[in-house]
Amino acid sequence: MEAGTGRNQKQMNAVSPEDDEIIGTLEIVEGTSCADVNLSKNGRLKVDYCGETDVDWNSQRTKTDNGERLFVCSRHKVWRESQVLEATKARRDKESGPRRHR
Repeated sequence: MEAGTGRNQKQMNAVSPEDDEIIGTLEIVEGTSCADVNLSKNGRLKVDYCGETDVDWNSQRTKTDNGERLFVCSRHKVWRESQVLEATKARRDKESGPRRHR
């Protein structure tokens, strides 16, 4: 097998630097909060929220930090992609044991 091709390697679930499973990405979704909006006596807008939000799922996008996607672990902590890659590779190397050199 050619080194680094990924062939014949089993997949490994991604983990955080604290060894918690990555459960997804941090997302941004736009929505419109349902509310009654009125002009008050003092000239300001009064907003009474109705408790519902209409979500625009077509607006969904993964949040990034300096170009890196953000991931969420099972403890609901947020991690940058580079942190998840490093932690997952380290765990894979630990589980596969020492490598043999030819």
